[in-house]
Amino acid sequence: MRPKLALVVAGVLLVGAAACSRASIPFAKHSSDNSVEVWHRMSMGSDLPSLESAGHEYQRRNPGVNLSVHAMSSTTEEYLATLETSVEEGKAPCMAQVPSASVAKLAHDGMLEDVTQYAEQYRDKYDRGPMSQVAYQGRTYGLPMDTSPMVLFYDSDAWAQAQVSPPTNWQEFRAAATTLASRGKAVSDLPMDQTGWLAAMSDTTGSPWFVPVDDTTWRVGIDSEGVRTLTDQLQQMVDAKQLVVSRGWESVHADFSSGKIVGHIGVPADLPDLKAAVGAGQHHWKVATIPPLDGHDSRVSSYQSSSWVILKGCTSPREALGFADALDSEPDVLTGRGLIPAGQIEDMTTPASLETLVGDEDVVGDLADVGRKIGDDSSTSPVWDEVVAAWHPAATLWGTKTKVSGKLPGLAATARSALVAAGLHVSEG
Repeated sequence: MRPKLALVVAGVLLVGAAACSRASIPFAKHSSDNSVEVWHRMSMGSDLPSLESAGHEYQRRNPGVNLSVHAMSSTTEEYLATLETSVEEGKAPCMAQVPSASVAKLAHDGMLEDVTQYAEQYRDKYDRGPMSQVAYQGRTYGLPMDTSPMVLFYDSDAWAQAQVSPPTNWQEFRAAATTLASRGKAVSDLPMDQTGWLAAMSDTTGSPWFVPVDDTTWRVGIDSEGVRTLTDQLQQMVDAKQLVVSRGWESVHADFSSGKIVGHIGVPADLPDLKAAVGAGQHHWKVATIPPLDGHDSRVSSYQSSSWVILKGCTSPREALGFADALDSEPDVLTGRGLIPAGQIEDMTTPASLETLVGDEDVVGDLADVGRKIGDDSSTSPVWDEVVAAWHPAATLWGTKTKVSGKLPGLAATARSALVAAGLHVSEG
């Protein structure tokens, strides 16, 4: 008989009934030291590999663990708020999937359990870049789930017809965009509301927004020359119709399906949406790295990745981390969802569901190679939420004559003030 595993969607057991909000179902405090309650926000479509099978396999190998896995259906903000409340009330799950951008804040606010001693055994499997996403002030709070490197996806057929090649430097990128625009094509969309996209783009092109100097000191680069140059150039590309400003996939769906947009600066998790927008079997998409700005070092940044974190009060951190690592060792669970496992897995394959988009291209292998190069010297910092909130009014400026870069000094000032208010320090170097 299989060990007992409760797989729950939004707090309701999968028995055919419609799911409701998790917040309406109170959870009792863990009743035994080997209980591992896990919350996640991965899609649960019937055509996707099941987390249930991964859970059963983990329990088969660890029969003393009482594992329960819950899929949460809520917005990111609601989900994080529920996590915070659950910790305060002593009802938190043992482990939860959270945006990597939120780890530093959760750790700074005391929401997470220090699991440095248990995570040490996994350091040879996970590269320093992904592992840095679950670390704060020299302590480790979980394991990275996926790498999510920011890359350039491009329609190789359309690019070949325009006689342009994947860029190896910023000058070539601008030249390719100019040539494509002369043919009525855009090199990519630009998600105007996504602060993280601009931050990751800045990092990738050589100018990270936040760099930790030591455990309590941060250098803020939001208003650096590199970020100002990048922002100005992106806005020039919007003006020249080389980039299409978007508000989510639905807003640019027709532009992708018609072939007006022939590239996408984004992350692996965008692949299912890209496939839906492009349509079946029309073109052959490939992966290229994003070149740095002239005079800057080449970097790979992570954008919209997720991490597994151990919540304060968890009584089975070792077992929880073991399940997180077991999921990483089941690459199909993640790659079927357009996610690239953070561990150094050798047997990952591109899902058949993406074949109409990428053909026989080993896009998962390419993305895994890029993900292993993610740097460990940049971070979103524990005041990321304040930065996102402050940037929202500027998002509407991309398609106007008002310079977006003019808002950067104010944003940097907000970040520095928020760091000081959080009891941290700012380096002026």
